[in-house]
Amino acid sequence: MEMREIVPCLIGHPFAPIGRGEDVRCTFRALQAAAMSSTVLDMYGANAPDPDLLAELEPSLATSPGAVNIFHLNGDEVAQAFKTLGNRLPADAYNIVYPAWELSNYPAAWAEQLNRFNEIWAPSQFIYDALRPVVTKPLHRMPLACDVVLSEFRSRRYFGIPESSCAFLFFFDLRSYSTRKNPMAVIQAFERLRASHPMLDVCLVLKLHGADSLPETADKIKEIAAAAHGRIVLIDQEVSDNDVKNLVRCCDVFVSLHRSEGFGRGLAEAMSLSKPVVATAYSGNLDFMDADTACLVGYDLIPVNEGEYPFHEGQVWADAHVDEATSYLEALATNPNLRENLGLRAKLKVRAAIGYRSAGLRYRQQLEESLRRRQG
Repeated sequence: MEMREIVPCLIGHPFAPIGRGEDVRCTFRALQAAAMSSTVLDMYGANAPDPDLLAELEPSLATSPGAVNIFHLNGDEVAQAFKTLGNRLPADAYNIVYPAWELSNYPAAWAEQLNRFNEIWAPSQFIYDALRPVVTKPLHRMPLACDVVLSEFRSRRYFGIPESSCAFLFFFDLRSYSTRKNPMAVIQAFERLRASHPMLDVCLVLKLHGADSLPETADKIKEIAAAAHGRIVLIDQEVSDNDVKNLVRCCDVFVSLHRSEGFGRGLAEAMSLSKPVVATAYSGNLDFMDADTACLVGYDLIPVNEGEYPFHEGQVWADAHVDEATSYLEALATNPNLRENLGLRAKLKVRAAIGYRSAGLRYRQQLEESLRRRQG
């Protein structure tokens, strides 16, 4: 089977307004950048398509898998997906799974499901290291693709962000184990900066998603924002994919004091938009950032408690040093040249490591090698 005859089918949740949905969309665009066509299979049709995304993907939508399939699904989704696809999945198809995970040890029960595929792609070195001890099928480190394309431009006024302020941005989803995102550490770092520099023109933009899932946490954050007298801008309504990316473009610095990231797409998108980032020096984001391209914050490893993430037993994750983060915020807020230079280096780093073309060529090469090996 020659490579020019292969059109991979990307299976997952292409219209979902979450990271896993963006994974499908970015793989599609990366393959295009490497001169490869692909089809897209919406696994359940559960999400109403964003008009921009529908216009982009509709010509490539499929109703059945192909001869080569890349499943953008997590281990806990596999059994249901195979049941749903039934006899639509060709018996001789070459199937690849591209799972996300955000702790250093991957659950054995889910690994059994991953072993149902011909090969496994790890979205980062961090996930590769978690998967390696527990899977038996060929495993390849395949960093996810990331680039940013805007269909329309938005202004700071559109989001209610003060025009003159150095704006720090952080966003998180309360429906998705918010402890992992560590929102209170970002707020603490910002409040310490304000306390030590009360005349500094800064603001913190918090993009909150899923407030109704944890109303007590959401209410606490809203109280903190209200008490900041306009210095914390809280955005908790649904916004489009294009608006989320514009929000990053409109701010000056992206902050993530996460406890763990499987990949760290928000950070990668910010860097792609030439934004300096302040980030915990731990987990998947280290695939595309280093001390020369980001403000990396030190941490202590602490246990993952019950209820904070699935399969927490025996797991650890990072507790970022808030004082160090505050120092970085101060340096960036007071030095526009530092912001500009760091942002430029960040953009070049991300585009070289995981931009659409570089990721697409990596996908193409791996698919060619896998299919060649299969043919013997």
